[in-house]
Amino acid sequence: MKVFSLFLICSILAWSISKLSERYESRATFELGYTNFPDTLLLNTLEKDYTVAKVRASGFQFLGYGINKKRIKVDLQKVNNDNGDYFLTETELKVQFERQLSNTVSLLELERDTFFIDLYKVVEKEISINPNITIGVAPNHILDGAMELNPKTVTIKGPTKEIAEIDEIFTSPLILNELSSDFSEELTLLKPESAENIILLQKKVEVSGKIVEFSEREFTVSIGSDNVPEGYRIKTFPNQVTLVCKASIASLKAMKSSDFEASVDYELLQNKTAKYLNVVLKKKPQNVYSVQLLTNQVEFVLEKL
Repeated sequence: MKVFSLFLICSILAWSISKLSERYESRATFELGYTNFPDTLLLNTLEKDYTVAKVRASGFQFLGYGINKKRIKVDLQKVNNDNGDYFLTETELKVQFERQLSNTVSLLELERDTFFIDLYKVVEKEISINPNITIGVAPNHILDGAMELNPKTVTIKGPTKEIAEIDEIFTSPLILNELSSDFSEELTLLKPESAENIILLQKKVEVSGKIVEFSEREFTVSIGSDNVPEGYRIKTFPNQVTLVCKASIASLKAMKSSDFEASVDYELLQNKTAKYLNVVLKKKPQNVYSVQLLTNQVEFVLEKL
């Protein structure tokens, strides 16, 4: 009895395998994946797309299609446009199917003679990048100039309405503390949450900065005068002013008093009977962080020449 049962099972298996090896004509469902989009078009949905096709294949192949649907890559470079409706013809789609089906599978017909694809037209816009960075430096250190971005802008692609509402793209947040040396970090660019259909053509940005040690140094500068009435001169008391300059140690060593220029402007004196004039700094080196005048006003007299 056991021998007969085993024989029966083997016979059924052999018959099943024989049947699965035979070729049939039937319909199978294929998953579509879109590729090679034209520069001005994007897909309007993230949902998977499917289509049905009648094919001739072995039972084994149909069994495989039932377990894992065959994925067909649809090239959209030859997509047609009819007043905003985008589609591929049956002929074009058949060509793409046949390139990707195995030699043992024959495509007989597609479910649709015209295959519409939910695409929309997009525009591009160059947007500035805003680094979301908090920097803390070590004592007696300072960020030398502005942070550098590479690149400074990013190109975004999307529907005109969504593009118009975006003025800048932020980076992922970063906090740096106690910096005493130069830094360079690669940050991710963040797509605005409200911009579902926006694509960033670049995903990363490099942010760097120069950190230098600074110090302070005092300079004594002669006070000049501007807009003095013709035939007169201005004498100030004192005739020099002391200022405190904050800069890198290397820069301070190279500086001299003549790099600065302080002056009073007689034309700005609203009350001509006043005895004091405001002192302003007219010139300073470019590579300084701050300059503070220790005296903002001086007495003066207007002398006839």
